[in-house]
Amino acid sequence: MIKKALSRLGKDSLLYGLGGAINRFIGFFLLPFFTEVLSPKDYGISALIALIGVAMCGVLSLGTGNSMGILYYKEDDLSKRPSIIWTNFILLMVNGMFWYSIVWFCAPTLSVMIFQTSEYGHLIRLAFLSSVLSVVADPWLAYLRMERKAKQYLFLTLGSIVVNIPLSILFVLALRWGVMGLLLAGTLGTTIFVLMTWFFVGRKLEFKVDPKCFIPLVRIGFPSIFGVFAFLVIDYADRQMIERMLSLKDLGVYTLGYSFALVIMIVINAFSSAWPPFFMSYIKKQDEARQIFGRVLTYYIIGAGSLVVIFYCFAKPVLLLMANHSFHDAWVIVGFVAAGYALKGSYLILLPGLYFNNKLIIQSGIEWIAAVLNIGLNFWLIPTWGILGAAVSTSLSYLSLPVLAGIAANRYFKVEYEWSRMAFVITSIVVTVTVLYQISQYFYSGLVILTLSCVGTTSLYMLFTFMILLRKGERNIVYNKIKI
Repeated sequence: MIKKALSRLGKDSLLYGLGGAINRFIGFFLLPFFTEVLSPKDYGISALIALIGVAMCGVLSLGTGNSMGILYYKEDDLSKRPSIIWTNFILLMVNGMFWYSIVWFCAPTLSVMIFQTSEYGHLIRLAFLSSVLSVVADPWLAYLRMERKAKQYLFLTLGSIVVNIPLSILFVLALRWGVMGLLLAGTLGTTIFVLMTWFFVGRKLEFKVDPKCFIPLVRIGFPSIFGVFAFLVIDYADRQMIERMLSLKDLGVYTLGYSFALVIMIVINAFSSAWPPFFMSYIKKQDEARQIFGRVLTYYIIGAGSLVVIFYCFAKPVLLLMANHSFHDAWVIVGFVAAGYALKGSYLILLPGLYFNNKLIIQSGIEWIAAVLNIGLNFWLIPTWGILGAAVSTSLSYLSLPVLAGIAANRYFKVEYEWSRMAFVITSIVVTVTVLYQISQYFYSGLVILTLSCVGTTSLYMLFTFMILLRKGERNIVYNKIKI
């Protein structure tokens, strides 16, 4: 039973992540070209403008991404489930139109508040439109995840890539429209993606709107809005603080390094897409879930930890090779940021007990504790360590999430976690990344020797993981999966 359930979760995660992997790979290939056209200041401007959409994500979504799944799986009458999707869509569309009208009129003022000039108001309007459209399409995408239509989800993701990449090349590289081109490509790409999602998903769902669902969608999901704002603080407060405490140039370097670290989100987002419908499917089978969820956390830490090791290994060699020299210092933050987002995934695994008992307000409280910790750490570490201080703050803030969630969720749902085994795995990861960071920090013998040293250390860790951290049966499964 456990093997079958984990296989299902792994297969869905793979399909959800494939599109993101392709998109990141193409973006990585284009990195040398974009950093020649866009300056660190341009990256800093785009990062601050994107902050507005992220800041509004909670009020745009109303937290219904969480409540819709709860209502969907609790509804035993399958014929009524489409009404939950369409009701949420209508709710988000009306809400999005309302907030976009406000941002449209306030854009010049927002520009002054952020940049001390009103000249970026039109860019704020353009970027926020993309945020609204992305949220409106969420119910249809959630339907695909809840119904385990991962292949169709992948198809839409690949279609989005086919649209977005050429638009970015056209507006940024060919026409040289700078930040304007970057944002215009994103907004046009999102618009086309929404139309594709409606054509392949929305129009095939029977159109039903249930007015009785409006209040439960908001009531159950609303507490999680506060958590969204907490993640906004964790993920983006450092941008504002770097810009004010250091410079816009430093912000641009930080943004590029952060973007490189976010490649790990290919895996984290894939897992995050597959995990909620997976664990919610056990809402009426909680006894079965206790052992399965525990094993999921163990395997996640082994897998995500290995990815973090790889990021520490290649951060400096890749940025020295691929980016313009003005961005080379960005390597110092990559491993810390990647580790932070890997910890976010482990935090999600610890949350089912709160969802099963409709305790999302506790989840929001945990996330705000992490957010307040993040602000304090940034005030302390950025003046001393610069952009590295911001990255360390991000990593430590995300570390607090699984620690607090493990304590809180255990009160409502006791899972059979393999604590001693996980402690051994985590210790191995910490020792390895410490060695890799020291090699990158102090090794000045050239790119080739640096790369060989890092790859050699990482290879030893991977061998240790396979031979020691995995049990015999688990090694056999891995071997059978990878053998030709």
